[in-house]
Amino acid sequence: MRDKPFGAALLDVAHQALTQEIAPALQGQQRYRVLMVANAIGIVAREIEQADKVAKAWDRALVRVEHDGDVEASASRLVQAIRRGKHDADPALHSALLETALVAAGIWKPALATRSGAA
Repeated sequence: MRDKPFGAALLDVAHQALTQEIAPALQGQQRYRVLMVANAIGIVAREIEQADKVAKAWDRALVRVEHDGDVEASASRLVQAIRRGKHDADPALHSALLETALVAAGIWKPALATRSGAA
């Protein structure tokens, strides 16, 4: 059994090659583009690695509404319920939504998430 998804491991290798071997040899627009691609690769790798954590965090939040397996539709129903004030002062929901935000921060901006204690 592997410690992390194989696809994520391949993306990590590609990210390292781009940032440590290729980008330092480039300048200007070429360097910028390579670093943009490396950043996108890093985000996708973290999304793959954290997929279970994301799903669990959203499941905890979506338990408050009819959840039919369609996360987008269920999230939309939850947003509408929150707007109607149905979940005001719901500490369990607040905790679950905070968890989803921290997981997302760890994927999109891992350095910021680490500093804030999210990782």
